[in-house]
Parts: sequence; C-alpha cells; structure tokens
Amino acid sequence: MHKYPQSNLRFAAILTLGLLLLTGLLPETQPDSVNSAPVSLSIETIADETIAEIAPTPTRPADRRWEEAHIQPGDSLSMIFQRVGFSAAELQEIMSLGKKVAVLGNIKPGQSLRFEMGPDGDLKTLLYEQTPLKKLTVSRSDNGFDLNWDFLEPEVLISYKSAKITEDKPSLYHAGKAVGLSDNLIMELSYVFQWDISFALDLRQGDTFTLLYEDIYVNGEKVREGQILAAEFNNFGKTYTAVLFEENGRSSYFTPEGRSMRKAFLRDPVHFSHVSSRFNMKRLHPIHKRVMPHRGIDYAANRGTPVLASGDGTVTIARQNSASGRYMVIRHGEKYETKYLHLSSFAKSIRPGKKVKQGQTIGYVGATGWATAPHLHYEFLVNGVHRNPRTVKLPKAEPISKSNLLKFKQLTRPFLAHLESVVGSTRYASAPKIGSGSFE
Repeated sequence: MHKYPQSNLRFAAILTLGLLLLTGLLPETQPDSVNSAPVSLSIETIADETIAEIAPTPTRPADRRWEEAHIQPGDSLSMIFQRVGFSAAELQEIMSLGKKVAVLGNIKPGQSLRFEMGPDGDLKTLLYEQTPLKKLTVSRSDNGFDLNWDFLEPEVLISYKSAKITEDKPSLYHAGKAVGLSDNLIMELSYVFQWDISFALDLRQGDTFTLLYEDIYVNGEKVREGQILAAEFNNFGKTYTAVLFEENGRSSYFTPEGRSMRKAFLRDPVHFSHVSSRFNMKRLHPIHKRVMPHRGIDYAANRGTPVLASGDGTVTIARQNSASGRYMVIRHGEKYETKYLHLSSFAKSIRPGKKVKQGQTIGYVGATGWATAPHLHYEFLVNGVHRNPRTVKLPKAEPISKSNLLKFKQLTRPFLAHLESVVGSTRYASAPKIGSGSFE
C-alpha cells in the first residue's frame, strides 16, 4: 500500500476547511426569473363598490320607444301633446315650421299620430298619415325640427262585383255586403242610380247589379277603393247602365249614349227606413180620423236625419206653423216647387232667399206640427199642381256636349266592354252564387 507523506495530508485538510468557510460567508443568489414569494393561482372576489371606485362604467341610455295617439272627438293638438307627455314648447316649435305642418291643426277623429320618444321623454319624431298615400314626418335635428312629406305612388287595379237581390238579401246593403262590397261602395252605387231607383221602395227579388271599380294598392297592400267606373242595375226587368266621365273638370255618370244619369231632382230627398204614408188624395188622416188628401209622401226616418234639397233652387219659405211644424219651400225655376214638412230644425244659414244646390242639407227630420212620429213629409208641385213624387217624370240634366261626345265614346268604350263581359259571364254562369273577381 502506498503511503502519502504526512505533509500532503495536512495541506489537503487545511484547503478543504478553507473552502467550507468561504462558502458559508458568501450571500445566497437565485435566477432573476424565480419569485422569492409563493404566488396563489386562485382569483379573489372583489366587491362591487371596489369595482366602481376603480373603473366606473357609463350607463347605457334606454332605447327610444314609440307611442300612438288616436284622435278622439273634441281633441286638439295641444290636448294630445299634453296627454302623451310632451311640452307646449315642443308643439310650438313644430307649428312654427309654417304652412307645411298646418295640416296637423286639422286632424280628425279616427286618425292617429305616432310619436318617437327619446330616453329623457323628449320628442324625437312625429308621424302623421293624412292619407295612405300622403305621410308627414317631423324629426328632431341639431337645429330644431325638420319635416318631410312622402307621396306614395299607388297601384290601381280594376275589380268587379256582381250580386242579386234575394229573399235572404232583400236590400242593396245586404246583397252588396254578401259579395264583399264596402259600405262606401254600396253608398256610391246608390248615388249613381238614385235618380231612377228608390232603393227602399223599388227593389224586387231577382234584381241584379254589377259594378266595375278601382282598388287602390300601396306596396302590395290594398288601402281603399277608388271610384265606380261603370255599373249596371237590372230593376224589375228594366236595365240601367252608367259609366263615369269627366267633363269640364267635373266627374259624373252618363248612359252609354251620353245622357246624364243625373236628373234635375232627387227621387228621395232623405235616407229613410220606409214610407209611412203614400201619395193619396183620399187618405184617412191618422190624427183627425177623416178623409184628407195626402199630397205628398211621408218618409219615416230617425230624428235628426239630414234632409236634402231635391234640386237646385231658392228657398222661398222657412218658418213654422201648427199643422206643418217647421217647414220649407224651395222654388226650382218657373215650373217646379218642392216642400219639406215636420222638420226638427233648419240647417245653418237656411233662410228665405238662400240659393241651394241639389243634395245640400237643408234641415233635419223631426215630428213638429201634426205628426205622430219622426218623418219627412215631401211634396212635389208642377205649375202649382201637386204630383206624386214617386211617379212624376223628372226633367233630365244636360247630356254630354256634342264637342265631347266622340271623346266620351272613345274613353268609356273599354269600361263598358268589360262591364258587358262580366254581366254576360255571370248571367249565364251555372253556379248558384253570382261570382266576383278582379282584373288588371
């Protein structure tokens, strides 16, 4: 075994001891990427108050909202603004836009206004639909309010309807509603033929009618009906045909030959429920119980029903007595005279000397004088002699002028041809129900 010198061993021991002492005296060091403190990986919950203090979040404004106001009888624009919650100042600012918004002052019951409200309840937008084709928009801008009128272009289709007076549909109204006619079209149809047919007295089972009329569409949706373009009414075996034509800026109905459907006098000067007493020179009076001539016709109607002037003329008498109650006499030229008895009141501005037009309201149905119930007693005189208003031959209005007759024939021929084709197809249809439809 080899032996180391003793001096070498002592040197090695001293060197090892020195290194140990030197290591203990140096500071401990670790890499920079290592944290000296432990880190928790869990997320602690922070109170809402703390979040608000650290980073406040702006509140999102409420969305705008729309509100619709329906116009009620007696409403004014100021009342509507107050009801919805807008200020008088906003209304004044809108109306200060002038004539273009003056239409808002003429709103009528049944119409509506739509309002867009901002987050603070202030007015942002006002929408008003004057007609389905004409709409007003008033919008708030940086400089107050701006307005814009939208005029929509309608699409006009020609439609037709045919109907028949039957036992279960005995009136023009019931027969018209059965095939889908609106109240307005039924009323207009009665006006077309009112000089020739009394729709309360003259209708018979088997009577038929057909009409061509306009259907008005906007953006593919029907908004209303337009005018009747042509119509035919078969009443008790007699056929009446009418077609629309405009002459001198006025639209009227004429026969296919150019004679006016309009007569100088209306056959019935009031919308009535029934005739309560006919023209009868030997009538037994219901109050006096003796034979007294009844020189007119009594039209039973609700109190307050408008009474119309049966023709153009001049009021000669408008007063009251014990027998006739409130009554009126109208002179029509040199030959004709009409009388209206038992009125509840006269229309505004009616007085002796006042000129009136055919169809103008002159008074209202009542039961004044010798009357047992509300009705209109109507008399028709020719050269001072009483004639039966139901059967007297009425003078006609002016026909189409000779200068316009060729134009009339050219413009109305397509409508009359369409009408004839519809009448022919329904007349010979095998289906028990008369058809209806439309065509372009």
